[in-house]
Amino acid sequence: MASADPGFDRLGQLLDAVLPMEHLWYRHLMAGAGLIAVLVAYAVYLLHARLQRRLRLDWGRIALLLQAGRPRWATASVITVWALLAALGAEIVTGVALFLGAGDLWLSVHLHATWVLMVLAITHVLGHWIYGGWSQLSRILRPAPLVLSPPPPDLADLLAEQLALREREARGGRAAAGTPVRAHGTSVTEPGRERRHPGRPLASIIAAATVVLALAAKVEQSTRVTLHVKSISRALAPRLDGDLSDPAWSHAPVASVLTQHGSNFGGTGSSVVDIRAVHDDEFAYFAFVWTDPTRSLKHLPLVKRQDGWYLAQTRHDVADENELHEDKLAILLAQSTLQIIGAAIHLSPAPLPGKPPSLTGRGLHYMTDGSIADVWQWRASHGGSSGHIDNCHFGGPAEATEEQTEGRERYTGGFAQDPGSPAYQDNFRSEPPGGYQGPVEPRRLPIEPGAMMRSMGRIQNDAEQSESEGARWWMTEDESVPYSKAADDVIETGTVIPGVIMIRGVREDAASVRGVARWAAGRWVLELARRLRTGSKWDVPIASGVLMWLAAFDHSETRHTWHVRPVQLEVE
Repeated sequence: MASADPGFDRLGQLLDAVLPMEHLWYRHLMAGAGLIAVLVAYAVYLLHARLQRRLRLDWGRIALLLQAGRPRWATASVITVWALLAALGAEIVTGVALFLGAGDLWLSVHLHATWVLMVLAITHVLGHWIYGGWSQLSRILRPAPLVLSPPPPDLADLLAEQLALREREARGGRAAAGTPVRAHGTSVTEPGRERRHPGRPLASIIAAATVVLALAAKVEQSTRVTLHVKSISRALAPRLDGDLSDPAWSHAPVASVLTQHGSNFGGTGSSVVDIRAVHDDEFAYFAFVWTDPTRSLKHLPLVKRQDGWYLAQTRHDVADENELHEDKLAILLAQSTLQIIGAAIHLSPAPLPGKPPSLTGRGLHYMTDGSIADVWQWRASHGGSSGHIDNCHFGGPAEATEEQTEGRERYTGGFAQDPGSPAYQDNFRSEPPGGYQGPVEPRRLPIEPGAMMRSMGRIQNDAEQSESEGARWWMTEDESVPYSKAADDVIETGTVIPGVIMIRGVREDAASVRGVARWAAGRWVLELARRLRTGSKWDVPIASGVLMWLAAFDHSETRHTWHVRPVQLEVE
């Protein structure tokens, strides 16, 4: 998981020792629901305990600010409480909006309201200390019985009192027999009318909090996105070509998800993903359509200069390349045991004691309960001609290799590809942070460099411009040879070669995921297929109740978009 704001990342690293690392979103949302319940319960408590005067803020009380001593600080404390309530209200409103899919402006307000709350909380405690010292602060540890204030005057009682007074005046000052006369500051009722009991404040606030939490759970369930996976005959199975004109898609319901908080995407950091799905009892077919202003295919190409080959990159040494990288889409499937994202996300530069830290400094993906989250990752320049899609998973933390322990390779925690033969490899060897500044040696060189460059189409450095349609920024083993100085000497300076090598002879198995994508008019369309049940322990079956999350990458290595609440599958 990545933030689009590097400054926010640095702040998180600074506070790493005191910040939670696991189930962050789940705990945060539960705390938010609890906060709403507590505020509603507090309001009910003030009403039932007749304590509204504590927070009354009128011109008379404000005028006390001009007086010295305790009245001034008592008024300042009330003003601080109202400011706290306003900041809490902003926090709740923006939090609910973010939960329902609001944009980054709401996130910014939510963040700044948090800082305001922290300052006001300290101010509130300081104000009580100035007002009464340690004795005032220690009152929270010395609970006292609740003394109810007298209820406000009842309008009917006041009217009856006035009528009684007038009648007495009319009779020469004698009170009418049996007429109750209300003394100042008391509550008198007529015969036959029972005085209302204020009730028990504790029972009232518990009931109010329970109702709020029940309503929150109901709202979450009723607003959840559901993807209906329609059943079709095998003859109607769609062709995987990135074209949604197949009849199978015409009647497939569409589920839409707004993913946010990534990098690029025309400066918005967000992308809307539409999902369709069908199945033929053996295979499930998915169609993903997401917004992306550019077709980004180049993935860390190599450029020949006079003194050797250089890797075209800006921050790949710390797994944070945001310019010379391909587009990607990741799909995560998980069982319905956790309804909120976060079980596989551990936000800390080094969340695993004794294991290598995260190169990005933003954390690692892994599971701690022995379960598996299934991950499919489409990569614009890693599919080759076969439509390969990475079949991966989040599992328990892996043992670090010697290279990872020494910092020469990236340690990925519990994220790994499922067992099997690799379909590709980088055309360069990895280097530790600070690397890739000097020449690198390619693993392979194209047999025909000119033809290879023509296949890559338009070659330019601007990440905000699309690559040519039909271009490919990968090469196969058949059209390349292992690096040798003799082969290198005949290649001209300025030549660009792909950073991806597709490996021949990769066999598909029952668990394979295949798909093809096409880009046009600011949208990617990806069609993919996988068996409903693969029999692999690394895969999650495609069945009702399974949860799905999506992450889109716009020429970015790790700073992807994301969303909190899952899409729930319903399979016919």
